[in-house]
Amino acid sequence: MIDIENMSSKTAIKEQYKNSDNLKLRKGLHEKYSVNKVGFQKWMFGQYPFRAKIKVLELGSGRGELWNYYFENKMLQGYEMDITLSDFSDGMVDYLQQNFQGGKISVRKIDILNIPFERDTFDLIIANSMLYHVKDIDLALSEVKRVLKKEGLFYCATFGVNGTTRHLFKAFDELDVPYNHEANVSFTLQNGMQLLKRQFDRVKRCDYEDALLIDKVEDYLEYIYSMASLQGLDRKYYDTLLNYFNSQKVNGYLYVPKEYGMFVAGKEYKPDKDTDRNEEKTWTTD
Repeated sequence: MIDIENMSSKTAIKEQYKNSDNLKLRKGLHEKYSVNKVGFQKWMFGQYPFRAKIKVLELGSGRGELWNYYFENKMLQGYEMDITLSDFSDGMVDYLQQNFQGGKISVRKIDILNIPFERDTFDLIIANSMLYHVKDIDLALSEVKRVLKKEGLFYCATFGVNGTTRHLFKAFDELDVPYNHEANVSFTLQNGMQLLKRQFDRVKRCDYEDALLIDKVEDYLEYIYSMASLQGLDRKYYDTLLNYFNSQKVNGYLYVPKEYGMFVAGKEYKPDKDTDRNEEKTWTTD
């Protein structure tokens, strides 16, 4: 049986991310087949309020690909920013140290449940596509709040339950492929607002519209088998899934919905003077 609970199992996650291969495979599929050509990572990077003399912490940096956009931007490199990239996987930390450490960027091994920094340290904290792996989400968010400065901002990207996951589970149901229907993913676009408001005064959600149009279904299956949450999926189902998804093609393409976005959370967020005054209305304190 496919054990979706592995989404928040440290042992399973460390096994998945002991090197960058699985992560690279999954990101490669999105780069190749996404309808929105801006790219989720580039879109995310464009949301961050970088400025001179800012302390930044990224949790769960993975392969650090987000920071390629930093090196492409000469203006940002001119800022006096103090950037810390981190991961709790030894393999990812080794990769980050080899490729990013030096200058204004440092690399640390960090578990979000025990962030080794003093209170009120960072102006900007980033956690992309990793909070759904966390077992104790309330403790994790309280740690983020603790090390975030009073007027700092926390940006966290995640997926929604109406995207790729639902598309897969619908196929599994129709094909009688066993999986855990009762699994509880800890942080999604659907429950993220509620979870963040337990710790932060202000929270807003930003959606990224996208989908996959896939002509080579074999690429999609390799993506599926690489996922940490689907490690119980037996290879004996490969041909069955291949035939099924090929049968779902329209005009030579398999349509796979995506639901991605990010939350922005702050203790006492105050919009910049130069921003639209109406922006503050998009934040909620309910």
